Amino acid sequence: MESTVRAYAEAKSRADTGAALAQCHPGVVIETVPFRAVAHGTAEAERQFAGFFRAFPDYRVRADYLRTAGDLVVGSGTISATMRGALAGIEPTGKSFELPFACHWQVRDGLIAHERFFFDFHWMCEQLGLSTDEAGKRFTEWREAA
Repeated sequence: MESTVRAYAEAKSRADTGAALAQCHPGVVIETVPFRAVAHGTAEAERQFAGFFRAFPDYRVRADYLRTAGDLVVGSGTISATMRGALAGIEPTGKSFELPFACHWQVRDGLIAHERFFFDFHWMCEQLGLSTDEAGKRFTEWREAA
């Protein structure tokens, strides 16, 4: 199960949406908690990943540890990226972030069925030179439009 999660993280670090989604069930649920974004199924996940990778083409995931308990893999590490494109109507700043993250993945039949991803939204905005309030408002508008 940890190998599935590692392959998924490595694919996301290459901005390889297809390879990342190949590690997921077709009905996967992907929650990015700080953005309050939830993708239901690989088609929605593909759209969200594509927009995110356009904004952060150098996105990297470093998993410091992964642990398995039943069908759950939990992990923590560091994410980093530079904002090169717009995201949710937020214009790129050209600045980078590096943040700790925590995540859990439910794995069923060797594929990710549910991901719940946590990081500090305020700290990300601060490093990117963004107003947390304004960025939060843009994400709300983006979710409502979707």
